[in-house]
Amino acid sequence: MTTFSFSLHIGETGPLVKGSEPDRLRIPIPCHTPILAEGDQVLAGTKIAIANHDGSGDMHAPLAGTIKDILPESMLIKVSGKDRAKAKKPPAEDGETIREWLRDLGVSVKNITRSTTLIINAVPPEPGISIYEPLLRDYRKTLELGLETVQRIVESSKIFLAAAKGNRANAFANCTVLHVTPIYPNGLDEIVVKTVTGQEMLPGTLPDDTTILSVKDLYFIGRVMETGRPITETILTIDNQNHLIRVGTPVGFLVAESGTMVQPGDRIVMDGLMRGLTAINLEQGVDKDTTSLQLIREDKGLKPTDNFCLGCGECERHCPARIMPGMISRCAEFKQFERAENFHIHSCIECGICGYWCKAQRPLLQYIRLAKYELALLRETKTPSQPLVEFIETGQNGEKE
Repeated sequence: MTTFSFSLHIGETGPLVKGSEPDRLRIPIPCHTPILAEGDQVLAGTKIAIANHDGSGDMHAPLAGTIKDILPESMLIKVSGKDRAKAKKPPAEDGETIREWLRDLGVSVKNITRSTTLIINAVPPEPGISIYEPLLRDYRKTLELGLETVQRIVESSKIFLAAAKGNRANAFANCTVLHVTPIYPNGLDEIVVKTVTGQEMLPGTLPDDTTILSVKDLYFIGRVMETGRPITETILTIDNQNHLIRVGTPVGFLVAESGTMVQPGDRIVMDGLMRGLTAINLEQGVDKDTTSLQLIREDKGLKPTDNFCLGCGECERHCPARIMPGMISRCAEFKQFERAENFHIHSCIECGICGYWCKAQRPLLQYIRLAKYELALLRETKTPSQPLVEFIETGQNGEKE
């Protein structure tokens, strides 16, 4: 990991390449409820699942075909044609009407709320991810339409375009360009909001009176308005080239298309190397939020261990959230999840820098994510009137453990 670059500077990239059509799509639906059944025929653009969380976008079929399998986390569609569902006309009304229309067509609108400040994040989320550059260069009108649509909901009086210093940053109308230092993790939303407004936000929460969207968000909102068709694609950086890929395309298909052979022990990381997740298998499909695919050879990747924490403090020195990742990881390791809250685990922005600097090569980010997951489960099961710590100490039956 010593050769890893934290630079967010992106040079000139080529045009956006449209990906090939696979014969099967494995569409991720972990937070959706399917509304169709196995054996049903679908057209491109047919709604196949409804989002379970308020503000999240519904899921639609990217291509026509037959539903072959439905699992709790994914739906398999065998592609068999090019027929498309009828496009929908955008509503003339503003506010909640246009917001609900966008959500129905797959746009995640949970961050789009009425606020005074609107921030467009054009800073690369991680090193090596350059998806914003071709959009800002070649799809200006689509971005402007997306921004105009967002303004019909947000009605902000101040608009900022945050960009990494040295990268392309042509301002929109009535927009102020703010340059940030092109060093990771300055492109994460929490850091950008702090830079622009001065306020700190907890991950998973919305900043006060501020809306932040990425250039990719604007592009797809503009595409929905132009075509009247749902979001069924995502934009990925693969081998320094940006591709427009259909949601559900298997990662193995994409790697093979790039001319690379996956060997036993290799890992395909979805998103960047600092925060990304390893694909379970080659059949796993990309989702709307996937921004990159990275192939890590068995002899090149970091091999995390369960070594004891050395207490060196390197993770704390480099943590942008100013918390103690080492202590939180130890709480998670020994299942003392409630104690992790005493070390402000919910302030973690999951940038992964702690794991990079860990001398013992402990999987710090994975421990933190595990603790957050377990704490969320505890909150779902405890009674509303019973404090979380008391619930953990007494157990569900009220008896002291």
